[in-house]
Amino acid sequence: MRPHLLLGFALGLLACDHTDDAADGKRMPKPPPTTSAAAPSVHVEIVLDGVTVAPLDAARFDATKPDFAEDERRAYRMATLLGPAAGRPGASFAITGDQGLVLTMSEPTDPKAPAPVLVVSRRGEVIATLLDPAQPFPPYHGWGGRLGRPGDPLPRIGGVRRIELRSVEVPKSVTP
Repeated sequence: MRPHLLLGFALGLLACDHTDDAADGKRMPKPPPTTSAAAPSVHVEIVLDGVTVAPLDAARFDATKPDFAEDERRAYRMATLLGPAAGRPGASFAITGDQGLVLTMSEPTDPKAPAPVLVVSRRGEVIATLLDPAQPFPPYHGWGGRLGRPGDPLPRIGGVRRIELRSVEVPKSVTP
C-alpha cells in the first residue's frame, strides 16, 4: 500500500509542475511608453451625415495640433478633427469602441460645458470622452481616500473604431 501512496504522490507532484519558463512566472512589467504621445495603429472610420470620409489615422493625429495637451496625453475637440459641422451646438456623435459598444455624445450649447473629445494616451490608445475645457486633465492622485475616491463621472469609451456625426441643420431665418 505504501508504494502505491508514494507513486500517487509523485505523480501528483509531476502533474502540478508547470512546464512554463521560470521567467514567465516572474512577470516583468511592461516597458514604459515612448516619451511622445503617438498613435501608431490608429484607424478610426468617419461617417459624416451618412457619407464615409477619410479615416482618422496616426498621420492625421500627428499633423493636427491638439486643443488640450500635457506631457502624457493629447486631446482633440471633434470639430478640430472632423471639421466645422462637428462644432455646431447640438451636433451628435455615435462613437463605436473596440467591443462594439456605442456611446452617443452631443456638442454642448454652452462653451464652458464639458465637450466631446478624442484623447490619445502615451500608449497610443484613443479614448472618446467628455472634457471640461476649464480643467482638461484634472489631478487624480491624492484625492479622496482608498475607499472615498468618487471616480470620474464623465462617460468614456476606449478603443475608438468608428465615429458617426449627425450634424444639425442651421435654421434659416424667416423673413415676413
